[in-house]
Amino acid sequence: MQRKAIIGFFIAVVVGNLVLMLGQPKATPARPDPNDKRPGVERLASRPVGGYADLQEAAAAAGLRLSRRFIFSIDSIVRIDAQRVTMDGWVADTDGDGTPLDVIIFVGGSAVAAAATKGEIPGVTRYYHLGFGAEKNIAFQLTFPCRAGQQPVVAGIGPKERYVPVRSDPCP
Repeated sequence: MQRKAIIGFFIAVVVGNLVLMLGQPKATPARPDPNDKRPGVERLASRPVGGYADLQEAAAAAGLRLSRRFIFSIDSIVRIDAQRVTMDGWVADTDGDGTPLDVIIFVGGSAVAAAATKGEIPGVTRYYHLGFGAEKNIAFQLTFPCRAGQQPVVAGIGPKERYVPVRSDPCP
């Protein structure tokens, strides 16, 4: 009797999951345009990104893939006037060769700032044992418009069409 109940339970779970999957609307994710030869940061900047969930979709549509080799930190966000803030931080490719990475910031759905990393941060190099070029060109500083409480969405973009979401606090 108990065996029939267990089998019935598993059948109900499988059927329930099938019904849920088949009932979902078919979403066609945007595919990257193979003829678009712009750098990844430009392709991503041309897409609306209102939050980190949007970033994942926009990155995929721009032909970027998530990297597990990138490490990052946002060290500060400081208000410099009523409209603008400055963000300092770093992004490193642990297998990098010193090639600068790109950092892009979206606020309110639009790209508001982008720059390449530049310079070393010795404490980061020591802590993460970066070497063979990975320690070079990891620092960034960007100034961009952001109202108090708005959430910037930040991404680091590197070679081989790789990116990483860089979590940020809201603007002060």
